[in-house]
Amino acid sequence: MIRRIACGLALLGALAAPAIAYDDATEARIRTLVDTGMQYYWSGGDVKKAEAEVFKGITLHGRYDVVEQAFAEASTLAPERLDFRYAVASTQIIQKKIPEAEATYQEITRHDPRATDAYAWMAALARVRGDADAAALADIALAGLDRAQALQYRARFARTEAILADPPTLAVPALPGKPVILVLGYALAKDGTMQPPLMDRLAVALKAAQANPTARLIVTGGQPQAGVTEADLMTRWLVEQGVDRDRIIGEDKAKDTVGNGLNAASLIKRHGGDAVILVTSASHMRRARVVVEESLAQYGLALPVVPAIALDAPSLEEAAKVSPDERLVVYRDLMRTSGLWAYPGLQQ
Repeated sequence: MIRRIACGLALLGALAAPAIAYDDATEARIRTLVDTGMQYYWSGGDVKKAEAEVFKGITLHGRYDVVEQAFAEASTLAPERLDFRYAVASTQIIQKKIPEAEATYQEITRHDPRATDAYAWMAALARVRGDADAAALADIALAGLDRAQALQYRARFARTEAILADPPTLAVPALPGKPVILVLGYALAKDGTMQPPLMDRLAVALKAAQANPTARLIVTGGQPQAGVTEADLMTRWLVEQGVDRDRIIGEDKAKDTVGNGLNAASLIKRHGGDAVILVTSASHMRRARVVVEESLAQYGLALPVVPAIALDAPSLEEAAKVSPDERLVVYRDLMRTSGLWAYPGLQQ
């Protein structure tokens, strides 16, 4: 990796590959591959059907395997389209294939030595692996191209490490002024009922609402089941427990934690607030805090984020443990929230 970064820095004056004209069959194949990749990214599909009809004989093992294969082939057909290579790397990260993703970003820098996004990702993945030397080299490479961006990412990474090291507590905060209580959703059962993790989060949210009577509540979650969303049911439950309906803002468009954070930050920007009390499960809190803090920063909001956890581990000591998989997912969603999640036409 050291040699590859050094080579990238030595080639800063190189130009990206020129555009290439394609015949109709190649253009049609690229469109099919991109459409297939995005379909399986968003909603999945029949993997065996993709094997038979799109890839004809290539063995695939799951929906994200289909996505990776689709963009890898599209990149082979259109090597100057680096967005296809970024899509491959993003899909490798989803599948926890860190060495493969690092190799893909290194390949991108060989095609475009000024690819700051690739260097930022290499700096993040080195931190996921705990490789301080590789992280420092990627930081240097990024700073040589864009010092401001390099400083921003180093600050993001430092904030992430501080959150990962922050021990959980069961305290429910009571804050001055007008805080916002942000309650993150959890997937509903198929019959449209709330599952235990969501009920546990709501119990904590209710305590926070009682301890902060001037606070607004934002309940966020937009994955519908049986015609209702998490936000719908959370609002209904809180009102039934005595929380004034006028205090609650429902956000029912988010599909995942990154959507939760960005959509909530947009609402806070619009409605105001002095601080954020973040309510979610202990196992989800570190990732959620990283995403929410980055989302607020994206909207120019410098607000403190104070956790209020629903304990879903045997003890606080167990809840404090950070697994390698969690580190990867935390950094993945940090980078997504910052804007570096590249699929054709999609940056989230």
